[in-house]
Amino acid sequence: MIRKFLRDERGSLSVLIMSLFLMIVTTLLILTNISSVYLAKRSLTQITEAAAQRGVRNLDLDAYYRSQYNATKLALNVLGEGERDPGIPIDCQKGAGDALDSISQLGSNGSGLIRENLTEIKVEAIECDGFQISLRTSATVNLPFILPFTGIRDVEVISEVGTFGERKITTNYYGINIG
Repeated sequence: MIRKFLRDERGSLSVLIMSLFLMIVTTLLILTNISSVYLAKRSLTQITEAAAQRGVRNLDLDAYYRSQYNATKLALNVLGEGERDPGIPIDCQKGAGDALDSISQLGSNGSGLIRENLTEIKVEAIECDGFQISLRTSATVNLPFILPFTGIRDVEVISEVGTFGERKITTNYYGINIG
């Protein structure tokens, strides 16, 4: 009797088709949510990178023109005898202010960088050691589809970016480094 039931090929395919359809729709909704979070994270990273680049452009004139960057030090660096160049000194106070201004400007909806589902951009931390600026920002991403049984409506994304200014040394025809 059980064998006969297992070998019976009668029945409806509608149950199988409906379950496959629901599985495909659920998969599409999940992939759409994942794509939305990925694109919002990329947008937040671009905004954070732009702010860090804007902050690092503030030159600390006192440190730059101090005795450690004099002609003797330059000659030693050119000849390869001096210590490694740490980079261009940054005015940390001005750099942090510029980075915050940049995030507030770029974080507005009119900038074109921000996605419409990215809200509440916050600066979590700004660190500056005199040669490098590091920013950590966070934002909330509103999901396009709320999946049943999960109740997840939004996701928080975090972006960490660090940048520094460096001197570009080029070599001329005679093999001499030119700062």
